[in-house]
Amino acid sequence: LAQASRNAAPAVVRGAAPPGSPGSMPLKLYAHPDNYKTKKALVAAKYAGLDMEVPRAGGNPNETGRVPVLETDQGCIFSSIAIARYISRISRLSCLYGQNILEGGMIDSWVEFCTNELEVPLYTWVLPVQGVFPDNPEATALAKEDVKRALSVLDKHLLANTFMVGHTPTLADICLVCALTDGMKLVFDPEFRKPFGNLMRWFNTCLMQPEFKAVLGDVKLCCAAGGGAPKGAAAAKKEAAPKKEAAPKKEAAPKKEAAPKKEAAPKKEAAAKQEAKGGKDKKGDKKGQEEAPEELTPEQLEKLKKDKLKKVVKEGGKRGVEIEGAADMGGLQFFCTSVDCPEGDLELLVESMKAMNAKSDPTEEERKGGSGHIGKMVFSAGTERLAIVAYVPEEKQAELVCEEWLQKVVSLHPGGAVGAVAKDYCTGSIPTNADKGIFPLKIREGLILEANNFLRGKGLFPEDNGDSDDDMVFGDDDFPSA
Repeated sequence: LAQASRNAAPAVVRGAAPPGSPGSMPLKLYAHPDNYKTKKALVAAKYAGLDMEVPRAGGNPNETGRVPVLETDQGCIFSSIAIARYISRISRLSCLYGQNILEGGMIDSWVEFCTNELEVPLYTWVLPVQGVFPDNPEATALAKEDVKRALSVLDKHLLANTFMVGHTPTLADICLVCALTDGMKLVFDPEFRKPFGNLMRWFNTCLMQPEFKAVLGDVKLCCAAGGGAPKGAAAAKKEAAPKKEAAPKKEAAPKKEAAPKKEAAPKKEAAAKQEAKGGKDKKGDKKGQEEAPEELTPEQLEKLKKDKLKKVVKEGGKRGVEIEGAADMGGLQFFCTSVDCPEGDLELLVESMKAMNAKSDPTEEERKGGSGHIGKMVFSAGTERLAIVAYVPEEKQAELVCEEWLQKVVSLHPGGAVGAVAKDYCTGSIPTNADKGIFPLKIREGLILEANNFLRGKGLFPEDNGDSDDDMVFGDDDFPSA
């Protein structure tokens, strides 16, 4: 460990000492600052509220040694994932290890998946491109197939999930994003990424979070077909290229071209030129061919719309049953939460609210709705906006004005506005504003708390006495099954 410490750059962690730690000595992380494994701990530290500095000097990523090492006043922790887990557990408020024991187990499952199923084949592919190891074409081909299988698993999971576990970033998201970043930069070209739409949506969503951005910066996706070439191979090709061009003797054979049979070739070339004049160049044609399959017929678009609505209604109906149960246990009249499937679409969010309020049939095997007697404010984060729908049932409209409740929430951020207004349903939204640091996922949880505080001011929501961490947490993360 001492030798590893000398070979790596120290990162000083400043912040509150971990729970149960009597000392006040700052934590020190000895690690290679540019290694993706180090970045897992750095992002986790950002979420835990620890200020971690990694000096650029020292620490060659290609050196061997037992790093990273986290030094505390009670001993050392080595192994990147052990350090990331330790940091993730320092602050319960960060929720990096989930809301309960079940979510913690699910997070561990995805962390192990990342380590064993994704990182091993991915870096078999990436490290030769980085020039760390010589390229082995056979091993690279096998690694590509293993990476595709791992990404397919992630893409299917993310079809119905904003994040890997729960509704906020956890250690599972941190490990996977950090592991994937080098692949996204160097080898995952547009054609390779194309089948993984859900994965790319999740990856970009994570990168928008300030904690990820502070460590990973702007990630430029790979544009070259097939990804980058190994550094050594690229240099060799550049040197070899002039030699091939310096052999014009084969071109200087006009006698064979003089044969009449080969005169038909220019006609084909002329025909090709005429086609080119009337349309696009070769590059344009290729682009057109690539874009053509993406154009959907009206029937296909209508089917996608119906499928999307079906998912929204299913999620809303399920959430309605959960709200009814949670509200009945706590004696609540009003409830604030969020849903994923509408993805910031106000019309779909209204349909989700209606599904929550639908009358529940107790004879059904899978109950839906049933929370129409409970006032609600529901949030849905998209890339362009945070959509909000407020609902006040008729019997509670004398106690609370729906529009007033919603207006209070949307007015907390620039650009927030109320849309459709009625006594029972009101809609509103807050647009994304990167310049002012307004991102839907970032502001959502804070607005849920503000909506509850507004209700407290009117005596319609239980007071938070701060006596217990388990008193009242009524966000969407209270539903592990959602």
